[in-house]
Amino acid sequence: MIFQRIFRQLRSNKTLIILCIEVIIMMMGIGLVSPILPQYARTFGVNMTMIGMLITVFGIARMLVDIPAGRLTDKIGRRPVLIVGPLILSLGSIGCAISDTYWIFLAFRFVQGIGSAMYTTAAMVMLADVSTDENRGRLMSFYQGCVLLGAGLGPTMGGFIAQYFGLQAPFYAFAAMGVIASFWAYFSLPESRPSIVKPALRAARSKSNKPVKALLRNTDFILISLITFGVFVTRQGAQNQILPLLASDRLNSNEAQIGFALTVVALVQLVSIFVSGKYSDRTGRKGFITIGGYILVISLLMLTAVDSVRFLLLSCIVMGVGIGMCGTISSAYVADIIPRENYSIGMGTYRAISDLGFVLGPVFLGWLSDIHSFGLALIFNAVFLLFVLVWFQVKAVESRSPAY
Repeated sequence: MIFQRIFRQLRSNKTLIILCIEVIIMMMGIGLVSPILPQYARTFGVNMTMIGMLITVFGIARMLVDIPAGRLTDKIGRRPVLIVGPLILSLGSIGCAISDTYWIFLAFRFVQGIGSAMYTTAAMVMLADVSTDENRGRLMSFYQGCVLLGAGLGPTMGGFIAQYFGLQAPFYAFAAMGVIASFWAYFSLPESRPSIVKPALRAARSKSNKPVKALLRNTDFILISLITFGVFVTRQGAQNQILPLLASDRLNSNEAQIGFALTVVALVQLVSIFVSGKYSDRTGRKGFITIGGYILVISLLMLTAVDSVRFLLLSCIVMGVGIGMCGTISSAYVADIIPRENYSIGMGTYRAISDLGFVLGPVFLGWLSDIHSFGLALIFNAVFLLFVLVWFQVKAVESRSPAY
């Protein structure tokens, strides 16, 4: 019944379904390289900290481009940014595949981050454009569900492609996915920028010359951004960096098995997202964010004790539930508390703070793994996330009044 309602909602919103198809294609491409990135980096003879830098430099590019990308969606529209972003990602993917040194590989990961920032920020702004207070949780859950559908299909495919065609092959496949996504947006995606009310929006913005500073003085905005920061640390540091290496080193898992474990995380998130998105519109956002975050903390502690494939997969299931409950609803919470006239700059700032998780998380967790163990890195991740969740639960307001 839940999925029937989802498909009816998608059919009633042309922009949403087109955007969802684009993000499925893009996330399949990103998912293709996630299970092999640490192993591919090892072919250059680098340590865990330098492997973490590959994820960190991707995050640095996103962090630097998030806010300019948000402003760009106001100047030229959401649609052009969603067309160009995937093409830049494709260029970076080809560069990664042909790199013959670690530093060239690192540079092209930066290019990939630029493309990722452009299309993810523009997509969030477009979602805010087409959603309302009454359906925002559901629409963002539909979108995030499509993100995870693509992400869930990608790792398994990428693992098999790497196993049979080599570690470079998933990057070429990723480049092809980016071109397909760009063409799909060019021929199908409508513009959602409210051009009719553009003068009014400009007048509203002129009342606040420094909207970013105003957001940074908003305690609720900072706390929800820190939660998403912690989720990004978990996804990029613990899930996509430590989990594959832990499975390889401790359980002797191959690329296909690692890809399957990552797919389990994504597919469980898919179900969790749809349920939490639907009910957060009725009962409020805050409870889903905090409960989901606590479940995510438990999954990190479970990973520290992994000693079998079965326990690894159970940890992946718990992780999927936690990220699914708190990740998407955080985006809806942000859209609730940002004035509509500031969606572009607000979403850009939120993404920039969150993307610090890409910058600091992987390299720091990698460093902790190098000097001590995977377990210490996972415990640090869990403690930080727990601290922010408790702070949010005590201090933050509910952004959506219950509607029974």
